[in-house]
Amino acid sequence: MRRVFIGLITVSALWATTAASAQNWGDRVKQMVGGMNGQASADASARGLPQSEVAAGLKAALADGASAAVTQLGQTDGFWGDAALRIALPGWMGRASSMLRTAGYGDQMDALQLSMNRAAEQATAEAGPIVRETINQMSMADAYRILQGSDTAATDYLREHSGDQLASRFQPIIERTTAESQAVARYEALTSQAKPMLKFVPGLNLDLNDYVTQQALDGLFAVIGQQEARIRANPAAAGSAIARKVFSTTSN
Repeated sequence: MRRVFIGLITVSALWATTAASAQNWGDRVKQMVGGMNGQASADASARGLPQSEVAAGLKAALADGASAAVTQLGQTDGFWGDAALRIALPGWMGRASSMLRTAGYGDQMDALQLSMNRAAEQATAEAGPIVRETINQMSMADAYRILQGSDTAATDYLREHSGDQLASRFQPIIERTTAESQAVARYEALTSQAKPMLKFVPGLNLDLNDYVTQQALDGLFAVIGQQEARIRANPAAAGSAIARKVFSTTSN
């Protein structure tokens, strides 16, 4: 994670240096961000990069990635259209899929799975304000810890600080959507019909709405993590104005 944001803050310098001088620009960056914990604020100011703008640049890069994730998933086929993110049938049903299809429940299972993914898409579309508020509330110390943190520090921060609030926001949307689509009714009917065949299979009494909520959250943070990796691999991909300002200032 440290390399991601160090790369973000020093992208212009990277273009102007060679591999032989990597240690030099690395030292300059350490001096600049050291101001965030009281070690080199004078140097940061001398470069025209106040601590507040360093933090703002980090927030902007994180906001860009999170916004892209919400946009990607919060539209029709955001989950359903991506095989890697599509919400699977609940565990017991997935494990017994072949048996249930052979018994004639295939169409019902397909309709149930589609309804679950549509519910997740509608819920995720509402995630933006909560994610933005969480990022806005990030302190200077939070930004510095993310800068110095693990490869998933930004994503982990968002999940820790917004996960519960997002779950609370998602749950009623998912409940309403699954009720309108009769997904819960389908699930309960299938469960009831399958019990004689699957009485020894665990998880038959799973709460479908809780399941979809957790799967939606997992998908959202997985894509935020992918966006984080994209910025990590290509710092110039962080397109916010404040982030570009940070990049250009550090190349001076």
